[in-house]
Amino acid sequence: MNEDSTAKTVLIADDERDFLICAENFLKVYTDQIEVLVASNGRQALQILETRKVDLLVTDVNMPEMDGIELLSHLSRKNLDIYVIVITAFATQEMLARLNKVGRFYYLAKPFGMEYFGKEILKALNERTDAYVNQFTLSSLLQLIHMEQKTCTLLVRSNGKTGYLYLRNGELINAETNGNNGLEAAKKIISWHKAETEMQGTCQKEREIHTGLMPILLEANRLADENRSTLTQTDLLEKAIEAVEGHQFKEAKEYLLRLLKLDNRNQKAWLWYSRIAGSLKTIEMALINAVKIAPDDPEIAAEIGHFNRAKGQLQDGHFQRCLFCWFPLEKSCRRCSNCGGHLVIDDRLLQSAPVGDKIILQKTVDRLTRVIDRDKTARTHYYLSLAHLNLANWEDALTHLDKSAKLSPSNKSYAHNLQTLLNHMASTKAVPPKGFFSSQEGADQQKAVRESLVDRKKILVVEDSSTTRKVISITLSQYGYEIIEAGDGLEALSKLNETSPDLILLDIILPKMDGYKILSIIKENPDFWNIPVIMLTSKDGLLNKVKGKVAGSAAYLTKPFDPAQLVETIDKHLN
Repeated sequence: MNEDSTAKTVLIADDERDFLICAENFLKVYTDQIEVLVASNGRQALQILETRKVDLLVTDVNMPEMDGIELLSHLSRKNLDIYVIVITAFATQEMLARLNKVGRFYYLAKPFGMEYFGKEILKALNERTDAYVNQFTLSSLLQLIHMEQKTCTLLVRSNGKTGYLYLRNGELINAETNGNNGLEAAKKIISWHKAETEMQGTCQKEREIHTGLMPILLEANRLADENRSTLTQTDLLEKAIEAVEGHQFKEAKEYLLRLLKLDNRNQKAWLWYSRIAGSLKTIEMALINAVKIAPDDPEIAAEIGHFNRAKGQLQDGHFQRCLFCWFPLEKSCRRCSNCGGHLVIDDRLLQSAPVGDKIILQKTVDRLTRVIDRDKTARTHYYLSLAHLNLANWEDALTHLDKSAKLSPSNKSYAHNLQTLLNHMASTKAVPPKGFFSSQEGADQQKAVRESLVDRKKILVVEDSSTTRKVISITLSQYGYEIIEAGDGLEALSKLNETSPDLILLDIILPKMDGYKILSIIKENPDFWNIPVIMLTSKDGLLNKVKGKVAGSAAYLTKPFDPAQLVETIDKHLN
């Protein structure tokens, strides 16, 4: 494929291997404008979508493990910004025409020739008009379920609202939301803006809706248009800013364009439009309009100063935005030249003192905390962890990075960054120990082996430092252990009676009761004396080790600890 700025990436998901090979080879010959990725089922496709930027997804409906409908439901829930073409064997031309009227969703009906296939993909990529492809929506999913005559329950969420749509053999038979059910509930749910869907099992409800799906979709779309038209200019600006804060630039652009259509002399709209524009020319145009309207606005003047400085630094027209201050930067840049914030988690960030603009970074923390209240995505948690790291808020950073890895377990970047941070916080070594999580694949294999061995064995971690406790807990959780935490001696004894752990990690220096006293109580109790206890302390003297051994500890580890040594010691005494 030619190195071309217009090159696009297409992912084709289909369980027919012959079709994948044929399609991939044909498209390589047919055009050099696209890169082709392939997946044999929905689960593989989802893993690719979380690790690669894909411009167009082409998916078959009937696939093993995760079919096309389930894949699209996952896309909705994960807010992946992707255009979709669905391949189906059940669509007639009449049905496709009806579906496109209400959903503007694009289907390819089997069978079709490869030349037709190639033309339709190029058309979708190059034109991207509403007549062919659009972002995946709840209406699109319902159309697909209807066409494939699928039976399921859809859980739908939007801006704090929750609803259920019940479908049997492709027909919408019932709906529930906020105490309402039936037809009115269905129209409300389908009209919700930016709905996230989750597919749940079969449909157990009695039929209360006797209207066909197409009239319901048309009425719901009309209701959605009415709801959007009632938004004031203030509402539109607020929603646009919320979308920008959540890095949902496409949605923000829609709100800002609607606002500017109503009032093209709104300087705030032009200012925010400049912060999401994808080209230097568009940024400059938006700022010129803003300053003409409000020549004395200091925020606009500062933004123009930033733009002029950025324009002088950029080598070409391609740039990325700073996650913290929206400043345009070279795509390879790892630290913002405007606010000083580090944009990636690496040794330079972890080993240096905070140097970024604390005001901008704290505002970023506040902004992303608001976003998470509305939109708990792996990406938002990752951005928030990065902002906390730039402020040296280690424990908060670890909390959000752990959440990002859990929300998107197939994203190797999140997992790698979590291991890097854990190793750094657990040890004074700049480089993680060799062999400890040397690759994500190896870590996954080690975790699977340990989970089968430990059978979720319980470890009681007694440590008064919440940060150290969190590092230990997250590290051991990744190896399949169940973690119980205690912050002092009294809490440790209480948790011991409640949970009966298989092993205890015990700090020596604790409030209320030190580790030696706790150890002696454990060893004098016939119910607990055989539980292995590993002492953990910052002291490294021979006397402490001897004292711990005499008191009955199984091992002695010194802080700061090596994660590999910690896991190895626990394995030795448990497995």
